[in-house]
Amino acid sequence: MTSNTAPLGAPFARLAEALSPLAGQRIALIAPAGGVQDERIDTALAVLAAAGIDAHLGTHARDHHRYLAGTADARLADLHAAFELPGVAAVWCLRGGYGSAHLVNRIDWARISTDVPLIGFSDITMLLEAFRQHGRAAIHGPVATQLASPGETAEAQDARAAAMASVVDRLQNRPSTWALTHLAGPTVPVAGQLVGGNLTTLACMAGTPTALRLEQDAILLLEDIGEAEFRLERSFQQLMDAIDTDRLRAVCVGAFSDCTLADGLNSLGEIFAEWLGDTPLYAGLPMSHEHMNTAWRPGSQASIEDGQLRVASAGTARTAEP
Repeated sequence: MTSNTAPLGAPFARLAEALSPLAGQRIALIAPAGGVQDERIDTALAVLAAAGIDAHLGTHARDHHRYLAGTADARLADLHAAFELPGVAAVWCLRGGYGSAHLVNRIDWARISTDVPLIGFSDITMLLEAFRQHGRAAIHGPVATQLASPGETAEAQDARAAAMASVVDRLQNRPSTWALTHLAGPTVPVAGQLVGGNLTTLACMAGTPTALRLEQDAILLLEDIGEAEFRLERSFQQLMDAIDTDRLRAVCVGAFSDCTLADGLNSLGEIFAEWLGDTPLYAGLPMSHEHMNTAWRPGSQASIEDGQLRVASAGTARTAEP
């Protein structure tokens, strides 16, 4: 539990206000992947304390092993312990980076609650997909150390606060609607289960026991950061070759931040459209490595019609036994 009650600057106080509907709830913080700077952990804890949240930091969250947050054994121990914490409402990853692959096939699913969601994105995509496949709750959204980066401009601060408010909305199981921009393919109404996350991570998972699987009609959501155009095409082709595209009803993309694209989103749309054929392709998701990263629950049922992605009030359908 944190006891940091020092006054926060206005941008951080705004993030605390966005999370204040969770006051009194217990949230566990873990670092299952990349190593985390102490200062960022301390700032995140201060913001959570200001929001009235009972935050519990994993025993090994400050550990460092090479570029990782501790050894695989230590990170796995923190993950299991977080879900066994009495009264825990959510388990929030401090950052992504790299390292989720070390844990994903070693999780003891009998120790993971079906009701307590794991929150994160980027490399955490691998864990979120495993949670979905095992019927556990997951939220694709900001990592906790993004509380230490409210943004330097008013626009960035607005976006970060909205992203944190969306975490509250997903924890409170509220539906959502996002406006989309049609890029390619038919514009007929479609519906399916939300899946996806970071494109590079999903491509790396192909051929492994935790590869993305489409057991029912699905809408695939994607984002990425810092990749060259040819690497994005390679990852997208690998992903399309690895999944059952007969069940793929649409692909929706968010931001591809700091990616080298010849003509921005137009380049990406042309590349993806070639591999998708008659599958609809949309852009405009408020999903990125930047300040705006609206939370959503993998496994939720959703539909696309008239340029709107409508997400039901959530739920993770069990697709595999623990």
